Amino acid sequence: MEIAVVAKTILMNMSVPQVDLVSLVSRISLLEERQNLLAKYTVNVKRQLERLIERFNTRAELPMLENLQEAIGQLCEKLTYWQQQQHPDWQQNQHPFVDWNGTFDTLDTYESLNGIEAFEMPVMDEELANRWVKLEEAECDVDEQTNTWPEASPESEISFNTAERAISPSAVSKAISTGEFLRQYNEQKRDFTGANLSGINLAGKFLSYDLNLSQANLSQAKLAQANLSGINLSGANLRGAQLSKANLWQTNLKEANLEQADLSHATLKETSLEKANLSKTNLSEANLSQQVNLNGANLSQANLSKANLRQSTLTQADLSQADLSQANLIETHLEGANFQGINLEQAIYNRATVFPQGFDIASTGACLIAPHASLKKANFAGADLNDVDLAKAHLQGANLTSTNLQAADLSEANLSQANLTQANLGSAILLQANLSEANLEEANLEGANLTGADLNGANLKHANLQNTNLAAANLYQANLKQAKPKVDDRTNFSGANLAGANLVGLNLEKVNLSRANLVSANLCGILLQAANLSGANLSFADLAGADLRDANLEKANLKKANLRGVNLNGARLFDTIMPDGTVHE
Repeated sequence: MEIAVVAKTILMNMSVPQVDLVSLVSRISLLEERQNLLAKYTVNVKRQLERLIERFNTRAELPMLENLQEAIGQLCEKLTYWQQQQHPDWQQNQHPFVDWNGTFDTLDTYESLNGIEAFEMPVMDEELANRWVKLEEAECDVDEQTNTWPEASPESEISFNTAERAISPSAVSKAISTGEFLRQYNEQKRDFTGANLSGINLAGKFLSYDLNLSQANLSQAKLAQANLSGINLSGANLRGAQLSKANLWQTNLKEANLEQADLSHATLKETSLEKANLSKTNLSEANLSQQVNLNGANLSQANLSKANLRQSTLTQADLSQADLSQANLIETHLEGANFQGINLEQAIYNRATVFPQGFDIASTGACLIAPHASLKKANFAGADLNDVDLAKAHLQGANLTSTNLQAADLSEANLSQANLTQANLGSAILLQANLSEANLEEANLEGANLTGADLNGANLKHANLQNTNLAAANLYQANLKQAKPKVDDRTNFSGANLAGANLVGLNLEKVNLSRANLVSANLCGILLQAANLSGANLSFADLAGADLRDANLEKANLKKANLRGVNLNGARLFDTIMPDGTVHE
């Protein structure tokens, strides 16, 4: 209407000849119609634009994009930092990275569209069109960049702190090859903090204790049988790494990621694994004894079968669905641990073991190691039972193959028919223990006290009897053939019953066999030089080829003994009953 009024005013001041009034009125009317149409169009477009702006500002992707922008910014900062640490002359423009910040700057321009109220029509079409095109292009760019954001592979997984999810540069930097690592290592480099060593092969390598691999990416690394003792691996990513039979004694693995790693048969004595991730890790037969710190560690679904956790602490650890069958939990601290779905079948524990409050250990099938314990036919093969108290315990037929029973108290214990092959019984107390028909082949009995023990029919072939006390022991028909020739003058067989025993190949030089019963014993060719056989009963014994030089045979009984080829030079034979029944004077 304003245009029409202006036009009429102009016409009133003009002469008719100067203008065609009809033509002007027609043009003015047409202009008014166009103005009305444009006004309606403007309102409609504005409403549509406002709706689009609202939809865009409230779209679900925005929070995610903001998080991505923040994460990318942190990543760029950390990459710049680590590059500058390793290469001081490095400049960021030498390594072109995608500038993600520009993508998000576009979003800020849309806020100004909310303030549109009125604008000149000649300018409106061009400006609106440009903004609309930018809006469409920016939305497409954001969608495309969101959809193509790379997913993390297992090899580039990173360690997250519980308080802050920080992106590690090693997750995206190029992996250092085995050859390059060894080159730098041989040049005395020891600090590989945050390095990407994923997939590296250091199997069987002996690495220096001062090596720093904290926060390093060692996912899928091959470290089987490697010596990593004392190394700093705190916060390192060892997901899926091969560490079977590796030596990790006193290694720092605090907060390390060992998910799905293979640590079977590994040695982790005195190692720090506090808050480490050991979920689904294979720790079968691993040695985690002697104050290993597993407080707060994640051991859910881990395989700890036959693992040695003796004297370790697992306070607040997650052991849900873990397999601890036949594990050693003697003196282990498990306060507050998550035992949901745990398998403790045949695990061993003692009175000093601390379980979570209210946990019923009696219903799990675990075995209590204590005096008078009933452990008939139990399988403790390879277990660490040194210094335990099993006095008067029932262990008939038990499997104790390669078991460590050093200094254990087994006095009056029933070990009849037990398998003690290669068992360590050094300094063990076996007073009056029942070892009848037990298999002690290659067992270590050094310094053990078997006074009065029953070894009737026992197999002691290749056993170590150095400094062993077998006084008054019953070794009737026992097999001592080729027992380790480490018997010395401290080994005591005085009063022992060795009737029918096979002692071939045994070195009994200077050994005390006084009053021993050696009736029908097989002593062919054995060394008895300077041995004390006073009062011993050797009737019917086979001593062919034996060396009895300087031996004490006073009052010994040699009736019907086989002395063919025996060396008796210097032997004392006072009141000795000779093979023919005569008494030697």
